[in-house]
Amino acid sequence: MAERYNTPAEGTLDWHVPLNENFEKLDSHVELRDAESNLSQYEPKTGSKFLATDTGTVYIGDGSNWNRVGSLSASDDSVSEADDGTLIAPPGDVQSVIDQASKSHTWAQGPSRTVKLVSGENYFPSDTIKLRRNVRLECNGARIVPDGDFNVIEMYRGTELVDPFIDTRPVGWSSTQVVVGAPDADKIEPANRATVEDAYLMGDKGEGIGLQFRGGSRPCSMQVASGNISGFDIAIDCYASGSDTSGQGDWSNGNRFSGTITDFRIGVNHRSEGAEVSGNVFNLMVQPSGDVSEWLWYMEDDPRSESERGDNSYVKGSNTMVVYPWDTALFKDNNPYHESGDRRAPIWYLGKGKNYANSLVDQSGTLGNQFIVNNSDHPDRNGIFTYHGGQVTGTSQFFHPPSYQPNSDSRMWHDGSIN
Repeated sequence: MAERYNTPAEGTLDWHVPLNENFEKLDSHVELRDAESNLSQYEPKTGSKFLATDTGTVYIGDGSNWNRVGSLSASDDSVSEADDGTLIAPPGDVQSVIDQASKSHTWAQGPSRTVKLVSGENYFPSDTIKLRRNVRLECNGARIVPDGDFNVIEMYRGTELVDPFIDTRPVGWSSTQVVVGAPDADKIEPANRATVEDAYLMGDKGEGIGLQFRGGSRPCSMQVASGNISGFDIAIDCYASGSDTSGQGDWSNGNRFSGTITDFRIGVNHRSEGAEVSGNVFNLMVQPSGDVSEWLWYMEDDPRSESERGDNSYVKGSNTMVVYPWDTALFKDNNPYHESGDRRAPIWYLGKGKNYANSLVDQSGTLGNQFIVNNSDHPDRNGIFTYHGGQVTGTSQFFHPPSYQPNSDSRMWHDGSIN
């Protein structure tokens, strides 16, 4: 159990107070064992567990009642198993239960075994939770707070992560909460997907990464995530962590996220060690923070000189964001390209290199290309489109002037662009 206990220092006054708190915690953390007929003699404290030694039945307390969750599994590791085959992972045992579930998987296009956390309980993992192949982890209203600075959950092929509530605000922390594509994972693709459903990721403003689509030893390709991401240095990170540009290389491509991001320094970040970051799609509600927010969308520079950029390395292409961007004036205080007198700061940094066919669709109708710092080697193949005016490509029959304010000198891009 990673729950913290109090150790009063020598000479502490009222030393009995923290020790009594320890005993209260132990009441719910230590498994109760007795005959099932004696269950009513024990108080059903929230998160406490009762094992009937005569029948093998397992109960979890909710503060008022004992709730039957199943019976003791006959597996080698004696994992608690519910009637529907779901394995119950109490605090401190999450990884061992996931490993046990993974041992019994079948080769299917999706998870074949479910692991559930205990509803309402706090989990303090001391190391990364590795969501092994063909396991579905239902977080079930539990709260996860890492006891250290490490990636909280890393996902492998054929996995599902449902309703994760991860909170890194109480701890000094700079890692990633959910990594879709563990560093040693095989190719993740639609047939062997790693899905994140309705995530609730909470972090301090400007610290760590919320969600990462990570291409590494193989591609992270066409994965799907949804939820709310609040805080962080980077809310969503598309990262090609290697230089292999082949078809089975280190790409981060075709991934999708739908939901809300708030209080970030960078909303969506694209970075690469050489392989492509391409075809990723985002459907977002966005609320920046005047304390830390610099960019809604940031695509890093190709680190090579212009003469070295003739191949297909470091490409960031065909990515699309459909967004309602609230309160874009909040980027002004932190954005390095903002100047006094500007109506708004730019929201999109498009780095040097072969970055093309990237599009941002603005549902508020207030943004145009002057809000892009466009340093791409192919600047004209990127743009912001507004729902409140524009022209249909390929026809002159539909045209309506956009509602955003154009640059006074008729420049297409932000004044700080090299183009």
